[in-house]
Amino acid sequence: MHVLHNRNVSIIWASFLMKIVGLWLAADQNEQRRRDFALIYTLGALFISICIALRDIYHTWGNFSDCVFISCNILYVMVVFFKISILYRHKIEFFNLLIFTEKNFWRPYHDPQEILIVTGCKKICNICIILLIFCTQGTCAGYMVTPLVANIGRNESDRMLPFNLWVDLPVGMSPYFEILFAIQILCVYHVGICYICLDNLLCIVNLHVASQFRILQHKLNCLNDVIKNQIDSQESDEKYLSHCANICYIKLKNCVQQHQMLVKYCKKLETIFTVIVLGQANTHPSKKVSLVLNLGVVFGQLFMCTYSCDDVMQQSSNVSNAIFSIPWTNLPMNKAGTIIRKNVIIIIMRSHKFCCLTAGKFFPVSLQTFTGVVSMAMSYFTLLRNTSLNATNS
Repeated sequence: MHVLHNRNVSIIWASFLMKIVGLWLAADQNEQRRRDFALIYTLGALFISICIALRDIYHTWGNFSDCVFISCNILYVMVVFFKISILYRHKIEFFNLLIFTEKNFWRPYHDPQEILIVTGCKKICNICIILLIFCTQGTCAGYMVTPLVANIGRNESDRMLPFNLWVDLPVGMSPYFEILFAIQILCVYHVGICYICLDNLLCIVNLHVASQFRILQHKLNCLNDVIKNQIDSQESDEKYLSHCANICYIKLKNCVQQHQMLVKYCKKLETIFTVIVLGQANTHPSKKVSLVLNLGVVFGQLFMCTYSCDDVMQQSSNVSNAIFSIPWTNLPMNKAGTIIRKNVIIIIMRSHKFCCLTAGKFFPVSLQTFTGVVSMAMSYFTLLRNTSLNATNS
């Protein structure tokens, strides 16, 4: 599938990461085999990562700092496996959604205002994706740099791997060390890619859906200007007003169809991603940097998801203001004028029930979700910090 006619950076990166995971459309049979191989490799990397982490936490049980660090690694891998499982379950719906998105959203635009709206959306997507990828790569690099720095000055038999293996093999000796080091780092980078790829795509799709609601509002405002100009120029001509009402009805009908399409699209998006949205100490200096970048990834991911979902909610709700602003009161009470008034009421009533993505059907995701999660996370962090200090002092 060749995505994007205008070569948007964010979509190129999002599709590239999804291809690495193995969950993207294929143009032919050979490409489909590559996707299947990538998916098998992804599952293998996740399985190896979880096995190493479980064995490591078994042998380090009792060390609070190490257990917390390993538990976080296990949680990341489990979240990744959970997301991929859910998306694979809805694979057909997901692929159909991608095809529809490329055809209707990721296409060239000709209206200057529409181009301006889409360009602003692309800029936000590019900034979010680049920052998140940078933090993710920094996190993965931290796992690689930590053992390299720690191994400076050590004997060959005492070299340290990114993760402890706890096996009866000379893991510090060549070539075992180099092979195991490469396998572990490849797993780390693949888990990192899997961890952000779905959220990247969801953020991009949400922001483009919100842009489509903005474009719909722009079309309604244009309809408003057209009616006002025509009414002002031919105010006393009843026949002309009737003709104006018919033109308004045709254009409003197209806007209603676009609104229905966006509402239906949001419902499909909700069906696929609702469960995925729900699934959202004294150390070496290099590990501290890795943890800080990791924290940046987590909060950046959360902000991207909640911001894009909140944007969909706001723009879908603003459609009611746009439709109410048209001068429908000046239209004659003929058949077209009556239908337009009924459509205005229906659109306003439907817009009051805004489109949104929920977390497992429990609650709508918005920026309030981000602030609530951050507040709760800081409370837990303070609790863990105090517990760690008390354990150290005792």
